[in-house]
Amino acid sequence: QMWGRKFRVFISFGMVQTVCVIGAAGQVGKPFVDELLEMKHRVKLIARHSKPIYTSFEERGAELFVMEDLADVEAITKVLEGCDAVVCTVPGNDEVITKLEPIWLQAAVNAKVSRFVPTEFGCHTHALKYGDGVLFDKKKNFQQKMFDSGLGWTLVYTGGFHDYFLPNLRFFDKITTFGDKDIPIYSHSVEDVGRITARVVTDPRTMNKCVQINYCSLSQNEMLSMLKKHHGDDFEFEHFDSDTIIRLKEQAGDGISAKKGAESDRERWGINYVIYVLGKLASFTDDTLTATELYPDFVPKTPEA
Repeated sequence: QMWGRKFRVFISFGMVQTVCVIGAAGQVGKPFVDELLEMKHRVKLIARHSKPIYTSFEERGAELFVMEDLADVEAITKVLEGCDAVVCTVPGNDEVITKLEPIWLQAAVNAKVSRFVPTEFGCHTHALKYGDGVLFDKKKNFQQKMFDSGLGWTLVYTGGFHDYFLPNLRFFDKITTFGDKDIPIYSHSVEDVGRITARVVTDPRTMNKCVQINYCSLSQNEMLSMLKKHHGDDFEFEHFDSDTIIRLKEQAGDGISAKKGAESDRERWGINYVIYVLGKLASFTDDTLTATELYPDFVPKTPEA
């Protein structure tokens, strides 16, 4: 990856930034922090508990700040002093979006951080309308607080993750499809999302912009064809049509019934509505930059790989 080496050398000669990461032990956080350190940025980590992954980051130069109370605005403000950016890579559940992120935002304002990057890493929330999904409405409410704060910001939209969006039995008992199976689905490996995000949040071109990661795209029908080509069709299949998704978006409850689910059923069907009925997993609005334009030489891991 010659381009990657050139980019890191360029960063290390005069554009070193200090980035604070909340959620460095998560699936996006790990490759994100790894890439920041490869790029020679200074990295601070905020965590509730110490973990082996944090120790490995510390050995490479990261600073770890353990605090059980992630709602302590004064303590977080102190950690954020001198930071160029604070990046939230924790899962975007109700508690994080409605309770914790506003506190972290206030701490960033207090510490005069230049850029705030909230937890998004999925659908292009900024391009959605209120009412498209309960979870997205909460994210849009937080975005407005962020815009009103006066801080610089960047919204990173990754599309889906290969591990989830490609046909699999990790989350369902059957190969499951949804809505319009011809809608293009942008998805990427978790490692690539982390690597690209490290570039995005330290890039001056992305200040006060949305960034859509858009290297890999397949429809569900194309995914199914790929599955059958490589593994045959000896699977059970299940399809939820658009009418069912619309009904469940309105009628599902607040319990969590999905395998490995983090969102409530109502939130999850709202997500399915946006992706598979509206076709807005990815959006290309006037205030959205694309990763393929920003980093044209980046070589992603494709679904076929």
